[in-house]
Amino acid sequence: MGEKRAINRTKIPNTVDSICKELHTLGITAGDTVILHSALGQAGWVCGGDVAVIKAFQQAVTEQGNLVMPTQSTNLSDPATWRNPAVPKSWWPTIYEEMPAYHPDETPTFFMGVIPETFRKMPDVRRSLHPKYSFCAWGKNAALITEKHALNFGFGEQSPLARLYELKAKIVLLGVDHDKNTSLHFAEHQAGIRKIRQEKSPIIKNGVKVWQAYDELAYNSDSFIKVGRQYEQEKGHQPTTLAGAPTKIFDMCDLIDYASLVISE
Repeated sequence: MGEKRAINRTKIPNTVDSICKELHTLGITAGDTVILHSALGQAGWVCGGDVAVIKAFQQAVTEQGNLVMPTQSTNLSDPATWRNPAVPKSWWPTIYEEMPAYHPDETPTFFMGVIPETFRKMPDVRRSLHPKYSFCAWGKNAALITEKHALNFGFGEQSPLARLYELKAKIVLLGVDHDKNTSLHFAEHQAGIRKIRQEKSPIIKNGVKVWQAYDELAYNSDSFIKVGRQYEQEKGHQPTTLAGAPTKIFDMCDLIDYASLVISE
């Protein structure tokens, strides 16, 4: 049904080359670093689907640039904290015992969409080692972006988001809004929020699975759409389309700097 709807709203098939040309028209050029958040179902019909979208971005930024996506596995977390839905308390011991530990090559993304799930398995893509908040990167600085991803504060100063900020990345929201804009969590760190909670996830440590505890901010994305819309209005930002999907493109540093000031108020 989704593909039929995509066909009906598409005049000319979207291809790797056509999407790449659109990206260049929208200001994405060779050597750029791009963090992509996406919902393929919001696009028109794409010849090659998720793979074609990824290849179009790679072609647009070239190997001298970088393509990055969040590849979170938030289900690798303490079942005692699960709320929507919760599981029976009697299940917790089984989950603690049987939940597979995080492995960058094996652990799938969780409710991230088909594009990042495909991207993480593609050649020359590197994935960071955070069990819950990993990122995947391809391109010139893929190792720099994904290495040394600290367990504590997975969206903070020792995270891929901080490296992207330093690289002056561009944020692309393809078919999604700011509530899916992971970069805004870095703004929460920049804002100096200090509400800390402890989390735990299963990892391999010295060859053995352990439930490793770590510190994390009490992240809150509820205000992200409001902050993002306020930024767009003040900056005169105009949304566009890419492959038929509503799309927004931002300078990461400018958006993060703005959002961190708003969030701190």
